[in-house]
Amino acid sequence: MGSAKKRTIGIKDIARYAGVSTGPVDKILNNRGGVSKATEAKILKAIEELGYQPNIFASRLKSAKEYRIAVIMPYATHDIPYWGHHQQGFDAAMHELSPYGIELEALSFSQNNTLSFKDAVSKAILGNFQGILMVPVFHQDTERLLNATARKNIPVVFFDSNISGLGQLSFIGQHSRDSGYTAAEIMARCVPDQSKILIATIKKKDDNHLHFASREAGFISYFKEKSHRLITFENRVEDEQTIGKELLDIIQSTPALSGIFVTNDIHKLIRLLPASALDKLCLIGYDLIDANIEYLKKEHISFLISQQPQMQAYKGIRVLYEYLILKKKPSPEIFVPIDIITPTNIKYYNTIELRDAVQF
Repeated sequence: MGSAKKRTIGIKDIARYAGVSTGPVDKILNNRGGVSKATEAKILKAIEELGYQPNIFASRLKSAKEYRIAVIMPYATHDIPYWGHHQQGFDAAMHELSPYGIELEALSFSQNNTLSFKDAVSKAILGNFQGILMVPVFHQDTERLLNATARKNIPVVFFDSNISGLGQLSFIGQHSRDSGYTAAEIMARCVPDQSKILIATIKKKDDNHLHFASREAGFISYFKEKSHRLITFENRVEDEQTIGKELLDIIQSTPALSGIFVTNDIHKLIRLLPASALDKLCLIGYDLIDANIEYLKKEHISFLISQQPQMQAYKGIRVLYEYLILKKKPSPEIFVPIDIITPTNIKYYNTIELRDAVQF
């Protein structure tokens, strides 16, 4: 039995449904601004209720416009390899989206260097970009960028870290507090009641990652009404030998210690301590970098929480593509799954195809 062909929804249909003229509708669909908030709300509601889908192929025929997206993120180093894991997500997104005029330009910076971040932000402001995907490490220059892009109506999407209230289009990443709470749930099942648990954060001078503190807050909140005692450690100096000695002193002077939750860089903690000091302790940390995977396989690490960097990168580019070309406004926050990796299931994470893992 045949079915009637669905009628194409056009600008006039949207205008009629919203009770406005076609001019404001055209501005909204082409992201040109100049429309009041009340009128914009009517038009967006009409678009959603009518199920409007733009003809992207027709749009590309009418305009050969290229959409240049700046990606502002730290570059990977031997000491911080995590940032190298996003590339697979960018590659997958570009494999799909380059035919639609999407181009990426990396504006990399040193993670703990304010001047390096300032320079990347300045290049983004001065460059001819239609969208920006960024890790907002330092607040002042992130705000400077958002003020500049707001004047030009350029969408900015945060990933990995979030700073609320700056006018970003969306944030893509892990819910840091919930990931810490999840780590606490696992820890509680692995250690005896009334035992002691160490929360360790190893930071450098200019680290400004609010999600470290959010992870710790989530972990602590779980144990508020439990019988366990929590001890916190945050290094005061950057000298690794001193950090290792301070951690070892805590472990050796705390016989009831049964677990360590590391908010960042768990591989550094293990590297700084003798294996005998960590024997029989439950260790939980973050990220599937090579060193952590090896420690997990050897069971020096009990559990790892994946931040899904490939998924963050892939979704970040998809969100900007859908906003710029399909005129689809994303959710203010898009959270990736909180995956718990064990010595047993790690082998499956090494074989999953990215595009199977990053579907919306």
